[in-house]
Amino acid sequence: MVIILHTRIEKPLEAARYEALLKPLPTDIRQKARRYRRWQDAHACLFGKLLLAKGLNRLGMDGAAMLHQLQYTEYGRPFLPGPIDFNISHSGEYVACALSNRCRVGIDIEKIKPIHLPDFRRYMTDAEWDSVTSAAEPLRAFYYFWTRKEAAIKAHGSGLSLPLKEVVIGDGKVIMEGKGWPLHEIGLAAGYVCHLVTDEPLKSTVIKGVHF
Repeated sequence: MVIILHTRIEKPLEAARYEALLKPLPTDIRQKARRYRRWQDAHACLFGKLLLAKGLNRLGMDGAAMLHQLQYTEYGRPFLPGPIDFNISHSGEYVACALSNRCRVGIDIEKIKPIHLPDFRRYMTDAEWDSVTSAAEPLRAFYYFWTRKEAAIKAHGSGLSLPLKEVVIGDGKVIMEGKGWPLHEIGLAAGYVCHLVTDEPLKSTVIKGVHF
């Protein structure tokens, strides 16, 4: 099973409320949140970890305590000891956290906003780029490919050592290093695209909104 928790950041919390939510978190997370210059980034950092703690609670663990066990791979991917795998993504007003005790997970959410598409040509195969440029809505088509590739890279865990162009989008799966990783579209909000990638087929998925 994969649990996906998400929340919307509509406006900054009152300072007292923000500090109260931040205070129980590990020192390094508090310091990281306070280094951000934009309140949106600071809130996304905070809410991502709070969503992770709530997800761990749903899996029968002490989420608050487990946040103190966070470690990082050589590629900077956070992980926890034991069978739990998780991944956090944020864009625009939304933060999402996927976690599972059964499989590896990677999630990516992106707000659809204008970009200079040619800047991203080098990350696509010829077939993928043709699909984007020939689509009725090229921008939306781009984000469908982009979130799939980003979710796959995050599930794989090796960062950009695996070039995005070598992450090939197939039918219901993403191909990386010759292996097919199941691909799942997650509908969270209008104007956003979100995809989940796992290393094995899913039996069930729980998607739940959370308010802070």
